[in-house]
Amino acid sequence: MDMQLTEAQLQLMRTARRFVEHECPPSLVRELEASDDGLSRELWRNMAELGWLGLTYPEDAGGSGLGTVDLVVLAKELGRGLCPSPYIPTAVLAGGAIAAAGSEEQRRAYLPRIAAGELIVAFALQERSAYFDPRGVKTVATATNGGYALTGEKLFVEFAGAAGELFVVARAFGAGGGVSIFLVDAKSPGVTLTPLRTMARDKQYRVTLDNVSVNAANVVGPIGGAWPLLERVVQQGVITLCGYMVGASEQIHQMATEFAKQRVQFGRPIGSFQAIQHYLAQTITEIVAADTMTFYAAWTLDEGLPARQLVAKAKALAGDTFKQASAIGAQIHGGIGFNEDVDTTLFLRRGKQLQLSMGDSGYWEDVLAEELLDG
Repeated sequence: MDMQLTEAQLQLMRTARRFVEHECPPSLVRELEASDDGLSRELWRNMAELGWLGLTYPEDAGGSGLGTVDLVVLAKELGRGLCPSPYIPTAVLAGGAIAAAGSEEQRRAYLPRIAAGELIVAFALQERSAYFDPRGVKTVATATNGGYALTGEKLFVEFAGAAGELFVVARAFGAGGGVSIFLVDAKSPGVTLTPLRTMARDKQYRVTLDNVSVNAANVVGPIGGAWPLLERVVQQGVITLCGYMVGASEQIHQMATEFAKQRVQFGRPIGSFQAIQHYLAQTITEIVAADTMTFYAAWTLDEGLPARQLVAKAKALAGDTFKQASAIGAQIHGGIGFNEDVDTTLFLRRGKQLQLSMGDSGYWEDVLAEELLDG
């Protein structure tokens, strides 16, 4: 693997960094925390105009035909600004699954609209267990005349309140059936959205499905056999989140380093004290390790190689690194680092939450153990 970014990837990084600095300042992050649905339509449209929402889609579907490494390059810059958007659930997970498993009619109907920023799709996989895979799916789909009826509950569904469609993973024909994917109109009778209070104050929901009717044309992939097609997309989404967390870790570390250079105590900058130096040195070492592992896992996915073990390593490492980096960054700022008016708290509140998102460290360590023992 060549660890050097291509010129096109460097240009994507530079463009994304300028965009985030100008279009997504901390003031916007705070504003969206206090809003009803947490979505800036203008920001989303601008991301679409830059071609980011269809980054990995085929060109004939309005995309750019790029890969997971490119997603990580972009996600790192979004993470540096804590950019609040449904990028991963809509553009990476739902859109990626439709591109990989959808019919030609579904690809034509959905992918150009997602890429253009016209449609937000909420990704509904996780339920009450810690599993981020079929073992946690209890929602069932029962066959009806011309379609299916969905019953169950989904948790931690990001931006469901702003979504036009829900991407629901359920078990066909009862609890023992295989995994199937359904595209559900978010306003369908029987769909109930309940906002959840989160540490990051982002917009996540409990989605309750009570005998929700879905047309057979809205089934994505084979009934009862969708997971083999969906698993690779989920891995890609997890690695994109890792990129986001690495970028956020780099930013809070940079903030702490600059503060340590400027804050004077006992007649000298606090960065001259060995304890502060050790904190910063240990943190950047962990960040570089998480960054390297994330890019390696992304490259492995792009090469079509088995990646489950590497995805598990990257997610556990990136999650723990961001949690630690955000905590150390706040501590180096001292008491003000925990003040709501200081930007360190934006990172601090997200450090723990993103560590838990899309499967916590314990879940991914279990996956890693399975892979090692099976090998």
